[in-house]
Amino acid sequence: MRTKLRYRSGWSAIFLVLLSSSAVAAAWQGAPSEGDKAFVPAPVAEPALPSLPERPVLDIRSYPKCREDYKKIDAPFDKAAAINRCTIAIDTYYTQKMLPYREAMIVYQNALSSLYTAKVGGNMRYSPATQDRFYQSVMAEHAASDPEGANLAAYRGLEAQYQTDRAYLADRFCFNTGCNGYPVPSSGVKVATPEAAEKPFKKKGDETKRASNDAPDPKCKRARKRGGALGGLIGGVAGSAVGLKGVGTLVSGLVGAVLVAEIACQLDEKEQKVAAEATVAVTEKEEVGATANWTSPTREGVAGSSTITALNTEPNGSKCLSITDIAIVEGEETRVSKRMCRAKPGEPYSIMA
Repeated sequence: MRTKLRYRSGWSAIFLVLLSSSAVAAAWQGAPSEGDKAFVPAPVAEPALPSLPERPVLDIRSYPKCREDYKKIDAPFDKAAAINRCTIAIDTYYTQKMLPYREAMIVYQNALSSLYTAKVGGNMRYSPATQDRFYQSVMAEHAASDPEGANLAAYRGLEAQYQTDRAYLADRFCFNTGCNGYPVPSSGVKVATPEAAEKPFKKKGDETKRASNDAPDPKCKRARKRGGALGGLIGGVAGSAVGLKGVGTLVSGLVGAVLVAEIACQLDEKEQKVAAEATVAVTEKEEVGATANWTSPTREGVAGSSTITALNTEPNGSKCLSITDIAIVEGEETRVSKRMCRAKPGEPYSIMA
């Protein structure tokens, strides 16, 4: 019995030696023990990515649909007045809707860039892959908001329509008033020409009275009685002031000057020019009470003035002036008001109403 126990004890010793040898070999080969295992933190979910800023929306529906309204009117003078009202309407839309939209899109692009740099780029809470994906999406939206990008497709279409409408209205205005080579309509407003000016108007030093058949056009009298500003294109203005390229050849080259119809139709070419220059001079002062006077270079007793009666700044940042124009022709005074605005400093004022 003792011999067997010794035999078994011998094998146990051998087994223990082998087991110890295996452990040493495993340790020698680099197998980590429980104490040698590195700490691996539990995975943490990334926070939600920030939302992109709200993209500006262009109010397309409010674009004035008035370019063909003049066709419902018969008299050329009244057609021209309707055309001028439509021109003012689309110019106002351009100033108050389209230009602010473009500025808002620039602000939107800046906000996109700031969003990435301030909240995602370099933020260790986001993985490099997540940061890269967000950057790509932001840059794609930024590029789509460029002037030629997809986000401005509607704006570009409306810009093209606006320019087309302005050119069309300018042409139709001249057709109904006799500017830019069109014949003067027989029943329309008289457009002063050098030849015509010598016949109906009494020059300085000439005591000859106006013949009875050369009386002022009845349409001009009607315009004076209406009292409102019809827009300033009748009789000659600087077309660039109201966006009608090519209109206003009687006062060509005078930037920013606008005459209301009730006064312009009573003046000859040179008188229109000095009256328009008075408007330009008074707008440059930009002070309530500022007045610029003018005197006819061709007729005695014909004079006038432009006076600023109010000054205010619109919510969109544009500055507006209320101006009262006065013209005295043959002892009769015509007094009308007009509203002129400009979108940015340095730009000429243009008539709005």
